Amino acid sequence: MVQCHCTDCQRVSGGGHLSIARFKRDDIAVSGETKTHSMTADSGNTVTRHFCPSCGSRLFSETTGRPGIIGVVAGAFDSNAWFDPDMVIFKRSQPLWDITTEDVPCYDALPPPT
Repeated sequence: MVQCHCTDCQRVSGGGHLSIARFKRDDIAVSGETKTHSMTADSGNTVTRHFCPSCGSRLFSETTGRPGIIGVVAGAFDSNAWFDPDMVIFKRSQPLWDITTEDVPCYDALPPPT
């Protein structure tokens, strides 16, 4: 689980970071149609964001930098009290007013895949 402060996540969240739970793509079942938008991220990877076609809410994303992984935004779940970040990424872009945990590993950019 990640809190991402890259400028793209700031723009799409309307805040200082986006909270993302990562899962293996094969472990997630997506039902229904989504709308997508692809772009090149700060890392240079292609990110494809999936949105609800009815309300426009961001649901999940996939990136060429982490094949086989799907990142579901914590706000897409009816209940997200379980979300507990295990890392903070793109800390170099974190606005001073957006306070996030420092009790987990923090990276100035995207860490290498594990």
